[in-house]
Amino acid sequence: MISLVPSLISSTALLFLLTATGAATAARPAADIILHNGNIITLNDAQPQASALAISGSRIVAIGDDTATDEWRGDHTRTIDLQGKTVIPGLTDTHIHAIRGGQTWTFETYWYNSPSLKDALDKLRADANRRPHDQWVAVVGSWIPAQFAENRVPTVAELSHALPDHPAYIQYLYDYALVNQRGIDVLGLNDTPPPDLAGIRVERDAKGSATGKLFGDIAAFNQLFASISSNTDREGGLRQFFADMNARGVTGIIDPSAGPAAAYEPLFAMRNQGDLPLRVGYRIPVQPEAKGHEAQWFSNLMAFRPARADDGQLAFLGLGESLVAGMNDGVRMAPGFSSSAQDKTALRQVATFAAKRGIPLEIHAYTDDSADAILTIFEQVAQQYDLRPLRWSIAHLNTGSPQTLERMRKLGLAYTVQMGPYFEGLAIRDANPPGATDNSPPVRLALDKGLVGSWRHRFDAYWHCRCLARYRISYHRYSVRRFRA
Repeated sequence: MISLVPSLISSTALLFLLTATGAATAARPAADIILHNGNIITLNDAQPQASALAISGSRIVAIGDDTATDEWRGDHTRTIDLQGKTVIPGLTDTHIHAIRGGQTWTFETYWYNSPSLKDALDKLRADANRRPHDQWVAVVGSWIPAQFAENRVPTVAELSHALPDHPAYIQYLYDYALVNQRGIDVLGLNDTPPPDLAGIRVERDAKGSATGKLFGDIAAFNQLFASISSNTDREGGLRQFFADMNARGVTGIIDPSAGPAAAYEPLFAMRNQGDLPLRVGYRIPVQPEAKGHEAQWFSNLMAFRPARADDGQLAFLGLGESLVAGMNDGVRMAPGFSSSAQDKTALRQVATFAAKRGIPLEIHAYTDDSADAILTIFEQVAQQYDLRPLRWSIAHLNTGSPQTLERMRKLGLAYTVQMGPYFEGLAIRDANPPGATDNSPPVRLALDKGLVGSWRHRFDAYWHCRCLARYRISYHRYSVRRFRA
């Protein structure tokens, strides 16, 4: 399978793909590239497949059978014989924290395909052996205990035995993290006085010694991991991550929140050097210093910035996905979210500012009751401003109800799906009443109501959601089973 890479296809080219017929004008220039003798998937119901296409600059100018591109051949046209291989439009991941997460791609160890703890620890040990003593190794999410044959988490003793000379950090979702004995020593968890790890609670035994288990929230764990991984080559990691995304057919991403300003620097450096291998859309989240005056903070931020900007490779897509910290339910699995009147007022002020300026935004809501609180505020703003042209969206909605989706439809909001339930599915199921997660995430319900999956790469995202809607998570040994869409 071949994916059309972004250096050849602009964000508008796939839309052109749906209407291109190959009709020629007398003085047309020759195409830069012609693909032929292949199986080209167009996702156009009127012409679902083709065998050839021609590309001129950043546009697809002809598509059809192998003769459809003949008139576009020139002396300098690069011709590629696909030899029957399949070509698809480049995939766009519409909700991925790639800008910050990709920077530690080569630093982290990944357990998502480990069938046992033995295999997982072997991978961690192998990575440690490639590093000097006392350099950290880390597994930051992308695993659950149920995937292992042992059906449990590793113990601190096992981590210490496997890695006696390297500090190890193992994070399970945002619930807790484990560090081995060397990690306890490096962090100074048993020092007097103990270190101040902002937002982190250290579990201690009856003697007051650190057990190696740490508790915190999203911000606290992110700050701790940033410290642990501070010496990694962040731009190099991001380059490798983007290359690996390309290898999997991904040519566009939208990152709804990359964190602090410094997290964006490697991305901007790649763009300025002309080295972005895919299209990147980004949003700007609220920062801690804005607490209590969020709307003014965003107003200052946007004072010299257009509501949206896109140069074909890098796109500023507005605000998100955290707009007011107190209105963000984090990774809450269970119902019962609540927020203060002050936070509700702050969100209404931010939303009113964005609506007045025509700024796109995306907001995080894991639970249905979080979405309910957000929609109540958006409905108030919609009495003054029409939200439908603004391409606003709500992310996650792991327990989103039909009523919530209908309210979103009436407001003209989009729904962005993220892969969290793949790892969090068991926790979501266990935290909610029976039946509440039968449609988690409610992709099929959203599509049936006509909600759009993403505002920018609408064509790609809608196709992606259609594919996702053919699968439902089965919580028996956490398998994924196909069902009729």
